[in-house]
Amino acid sequence: MRLAGQETQHDPEVFQTIWKHLKTDGVPDQAANQMTAEMLTHGEDFESSVAKYQQYEENYRSKGFNEHAAQAMAVEALEGREEAPKESIRFARTHA
Repeated sequence: MRLAGQETQHDPEVFQTIWKHLKTDGVPDQAANQMTAEMLTHGEDFESSVAKYQQYEENYRSKGFNEHAAQAMAVEALEGREEAPKESIRFARTHA
């Protein structure tokens, strides 16, 4: 974590390149920002699979969470701060 006043170690162009890559893969803006920051902060410790993110987001949305909450929760699940969502029967039927 960077404290106020500390210089970042990452080139803004690297952030922008990763963010653009995630966007072209279909990740929404807010989630792409969060995923890019986590990739730069945690490196290989962060699960950066776009397919897994999309599966988690769809699963959260099928449980009734709004778009932004589902995005944030999906990224947190990839970070390992939250358990991966359990698939509901409805989700499993539509994605089998």
